[in-house]
Amino acid sequence: MNKFLALIRGVLLVSCMVPAIGVAQTYPERPITLIVPQPPGGNNDIVARTFGQKLADRIGQPVVIDNRPGAGGTLGTGIAARSANDGYTIVIGDVGTMVIAKHTQPKMPYSVNDFSPIAAVATVSIVVATQADSPYDNIQDVITAAKAQPGKLTSGSGGIGSTGHLALELIRSMAGVDILHVPFKGGAQAITGLIGRQTDLMIDGAALALAKSGKIKAIAVTGPRLATLPDVPGIGETIKGFNFVNWFGFFAPAGTPEPVIEKLNQEFRAIANMPEIRERLTNLGLNAERRGTPQQFVEVVSQDTEKIARIIKDANLKFN
Repeated sequence: MNKFLALIRGVLLVSCMVPAIGVAQTYPERPITLIVPQPPGGNNDIVARTFGQKLADRIGQPVVIDNRPGAGGTLGTGIAARSANDGYTIVIGDVGTMVIAKHTQPKMPYSVNDFSPIAAVATVSIVVATQADSPYDNIQDVITAAKAQPGKLTSGSGGIGSTGHLALELIRSMAGVDILHVPFKGGAQAITGLIGRQTDLMIDGAALALAKSGKIKAIAVTGPRLATLPDVPGIGETIKGFNFVNWFGFFAPAGTPEPVIEKLNQEFRAIANMPEIRERLTNLGLNAERRGTPQQFVEVVSQDTEKIARIIKDANLKFN
């Protein structure tokens, strides 16, 4: 009887594996839709188009970019979550849409559990900048000034709940300083506020281009140093243990067959290893993420989910 049961289990296991093997061998058989939940021109869109074109070249099927902006990225991401989980619809996500939005959007049309992470392909450290003639040359100068005059220094960002805002809250918490947050309606407005001296600092990815040109001064980045600003240190070099980066990665609806996820992961990792792709990302101020299995990407999302929740709780932030 035991031998018979073992035989039955073996047959069932093989029968379950056959469809998966078949999917791995034939996928993809038609075009793939890559949803970008932001308008054309931003980093999410550029990364999606860069990887999408290379993916199409490698798999021999078109990859159709479908921009679905709205509601802070949650509109398009929600559409992706409700799509068929057959591997023919994927979406580009970042910390904002996959982690932060659950706290800032009152009516979320999805949760991170509605997705299967495929691969993280790029990360970016957020620039901390001030006026070109500012007396602050590094993050220690800012900390010293903030401790001397609590609440006087101001820091702008692209809005309440933005990555720049949450990075500031982490600085406040870990350095024990009081810096006033000034939210703007976007990165461009935060730059205008900084140049117009409405704020002393700004923390936003939009600062990168002007910092490279010297029109404003980059004094730190929130994660590893950027290749485009190699002399600008990471905050973690001053505040030990500090790290706050945004990432860009691809997701499929939950329940997408594992062989499909594995195939896409291998393709995206291979693309991220291409010298021309690394150069393209570097020019955007991004770092290529060339390693990482789907399981490791799951861990990244999980860790950032815990980190963001902790930052929001410690700062007692309210988004309603």
